[in-house]
Amino acid sequence: MATKNTIVVEDRLRSIFSFLPTINTFAPIFKVGDKKELVAFFAESTGNSNYPLIWLDQPYKEEHLNRKRVKVEKMNLILAVETNAQMRYSERMDLTFKPILFPLLDNILDAFTQCNILSYDSTFEVVKFGNYSDNEAGEEGVFPDLWDALKLTISVEINDVCLRNIIL
Repeated sequence: MATKNTIVVEDRLRSIFSFLPTINTFAPIFKVGDKKELVAFFAESTGNSNYPLIWLDQPYKEEHLNRKRVKVEKMNLILAVETNAQMRYSERMDLTFKPILFPLLDNILDAFTQCNILSYDSTFEVVKFGNYSDNEAGEEGVFPDLWDALKLTISVEINDVCLRNIIL
């Protein structure tokens, strides 16, 4: 029997995200996978509220250090809400980015800062996607929803200690 368990990045992130507050009465949903997994998630959850969504994009590289810490360089988290194709950019800012996506981003960064199981150097990248669909990716008809989204790219180090409560 193993004396030490491997750190599972997805489980550690799920634990942190469980402390995120609701946004406009909706609790953020955390999922993981590549584009094929994303399409399958939406196919299985038709009719359910899938937003705001935090999607950990795969693949990503993990560097395990003494089985006590794991580094993940340039991890991509997609923060998304369903949108309307007819909205103009200023409407998107006022209806999705400012009231939902930016507060979700701030809550995630605050949770990362406050938690005792993850550290980062306060550096991150954000890319805004307004009115994003698979048409933008060149794969028409595969992806079922239209998004306003933020892509957070961040390098983190996760440890194996017991997570303490996070108050946001």
